[in-house]
Amino acid sequence: MSILYEDEYVRLGQFTLFIKNYHFPTKKTKSVSLEAISTLWFEEQETCKSTATKIWGKASAASIYWALDVKRSLGGISPRAPQKSNVVIEVGAKLRIGFSVENIEEFMDAIRTLLDYHVIIVNYINLP
Repeated sequence: MSILYEDEYVRLGQFTLFIKNYHFPTKKTKSVSLEAISTLWFEEQETCKSTATKIWGKASAASIYWALDVKRSLGGISPRAPQKSNVVIEVGAKLRIGFSVENIEEFMDAIRTLLDYHVIIVNYINLP
């Protein structure tokens, strides 16, 4: 399997998205078939609402289960914070999975070529 994008948080293969440090407390990777994704949201961490995010686990406000990123909630607090982005995917019966991405342009370029044309892509995370 060829890897089209990889960073500390995620690995994107031709047919599968691997979300690292997902399961609590084992930090095991979660595999998601690209065919199962119905919606994808993305936004820079600096501008993302903190009520929709969490360091790890389920965010109560938006029903998203987040993979581990201890710096996710810091946003623009630290002047040296890397320019990361948050990504949320909806899979199947309203399961929403959130994770961080280090290079959103590279990630989105790669995943857009793999997703079905029916997948909705939104460039901000404003979920109820």
